[in-house]
Amino acid sequence: MADFRLKVVSIVDYPHEPHFARMCYAFLDSLLANGAESVTLLYETHEPRVSPEHRRAADIEVIRGRSFDVGHPHFNLRFKLANLASLNYPFLYIDADAFVLDDLRPLWALRAEKPWIGADHQWIPSDERTHRSPFLNSGVQLVGDPSFYDLDAILAAQNAVVPLSLHATVPKRQMFATPGQDQAVLFRYFRSIGYDYTHPLAGPEWNSCAGVTEIRRVGDRWRGHTVGLNPDYDVRIVHYWSQFKPWAIDCPVYEWYGTRGH
Repeated sequence: MADFRLKVVSIVDYPHEPHFARMCYAFLDSLLANGAESVTLLYETHEPRVSPEHRRAADIEVIRGRSFDVGHPHFNLRFKLANLASLNYPFLYIDADAFVLDDLRPLWALRAEKPWIGADHQWIPSDERTHRSPFLNSGVQLVGDPSFYDLDAILAAQNAVVPLSLHATVPKRQMFATPGQDQAVLFRYFRSIGYDYTHPLAGPEWNSCAGVTEIRRVGDRWRGHTVGLNPDYDVRIVHYWSQFKPWAIDCPVYEWYGTRGH
């Protein structure tokens, strides 16, 4: 029987340290508050700890994934990319260093319109890596057709240009088409087959860098809006990627959870 529940997949493989634990608790809290009905957490080394209240609120499964031999040792290639490509059901992937601010159901509803949907990186004034032509941020992925997530084809597109196996001798900037690892390989693959992974209703508001997102409490909810972009817009998912981890930027969401013992 087909499962039409809003299915979120994430990778939670952080050390069992307080700041990571609080970030991941807030992440799960935000998923469940915004429509996630089934959640799968993948890990390799550090098994995530799921609170009893979260387990009562939704169907949450914790699965140990495996490392794949893709020719490159980076976690996002041998584990993230490979494990997501091996799933055989539609899913919404969200990085665990994120916080959902709005109902996920409108995004989930788009899964029938394209086999794979993602958003481009924003132009972040303080991060020169983003000062270039648009490129994929793989922190949020809507996969409507898992058969389209063809790992062999994705790797072949990369290896035809610069083989991943040459990682020890080829500089990163020469190996990958864009910043990042898995997102760079995906970007190259999509370009090679002429596929536009974007959707007009699934823009960067669904994957907004915390460094350009202002979050505030409105009633009993958190709301987000970009600052310093042109134009600015409301944010649906804030993403604490790279140097913008919540404890590094004094995020009010992170601090709020701290006052509640998490």
